[in-house]
Amino acid sequence: MTEYLIATSVLEAIVRGSLEKDDRIRFHAALPLVRSHPIEVVVDDEKCHVTVHLDARLGENLPTLAAQAREKVAAALGPMTGLVVSGVDVVFGGVFPTSA
Repeated sequence: MTEYLIATSVLEAIVRGSLEKDDRIRFHAALPLVRSHPIEVVVDDEKCHVTVHLDARLGENLPTLAAQAREKVAAALGPMTGLVVSGVDVVFGGVFPTSA
C-alpha cells in the first residue's frame, strides 16, 4: 500500500472550491488585520473533520443552508482525496445583504 500526504492548503482549496459558487454564502472574514482561517481541516489517519466559518445572505434558512454546505463539502473532499469525511461543522459568523 502506498502512503501519501496531502497538504492542508490543498484540502482547504477543495473545500473552498466546493462552496465558492453558492451566492447565498461567503467565507467569514474576521477583522481586516486579524489572521483567521475560515476553513479548518483536521486529518486523523484516513478520516478528516472540517469546520467552515461562513456568512449567510440575509433571509436564508440557516439550517437548510448548513445542510447543503455539509453535503457539498463531503461530496467534493471524499472522492478527491480518498479520505472519509467524518463530519463537517458549519459556523455562521455573520450575514450580508441580498444586494451586496
